[in-house]
Amino acid sequence: MAPQQIQLVQDSFAQVRPIARTAASLFYARLFEIDPSLRHMFKGDMEAQGQMLMAMIGSAVAGLRNVPALVPV
Repeated sequence: MAPQQIQLVQDSFAQVRPIARTAASLFYARLFEIDPSLRHMFKGDMEAQGQMLMAMIGSAVAGLRNVPALVPV
């Protein structure tokens, strides 16, 4: 990615971070709407799952300037 693209992604995610709980909830609601058969894969606490999702996206977004370090994550 070009530096400007990386900055756009990081700036966009910075706007999502304050509403991470809602964003994760919307993500999973849409995922299960698109493919209800996936719901069985998520039997645990969906709030905790959402927190893990947003944490992983946050790590990926933060690591965009150092992709070799990001790949193992």
